[in-house]
Amino acid sequence: MLKLNKKLNTKFDSAESSPGFLFWKVANLHQRLQRQVLKDLDISPTQYSLLACYFFLKTPTKLPTQSDICELAGLDKMLVSDTTKALLRKKLVSKKTNKDDQRSFFIELTDEGKSICNKAVKLIEVLDDEFFALTGNTKIFHEMLHRIESRATILKK
Repeated sequence: MLKLNKKLNTKFDSAESSPGFLFWKVANLHQRLQRQVLKDLDISPTQYSLLACYFFLKTPTKLPTQSDICELAGLDKMLVSDTTKALLRKKLVSKKTNKDDQRSFFIELTDEGKSICNKAVKLIEVLDDEFFALTGNTKIFHEMLHRIESRATILKK
């Protein structure tokens, strides 16, 4: 284990002693594994996540907008916009005019987008089952993540 430079004003003796650093490191590992399983589908983990969100939010009477995705996933508008543009270039989604708001568009998965998303979700779910099984109790781990996500809004200033 590498020791931290003690000129760094931290309470931790090592990087791994910091829960924030360790969480960031594990999240990056998970994303790297996602990139590996999605490589043959030619989509990134972020592109997959947006495809799944667009798919999930579509109802028989309403198509989702980029703002809907930002709200659901807690993502930055610019990230959603840039990723949606990439999905449009790949012809995995299409834009529909929003008659109620000319500044926004409805987003719909193309047939190819639906196919890619369904292939990807199978790969990601297998990866997640294996990855999160390493916690020893995925149900408790999921509850802990949910608790952090739901309560972290009090930390935002």
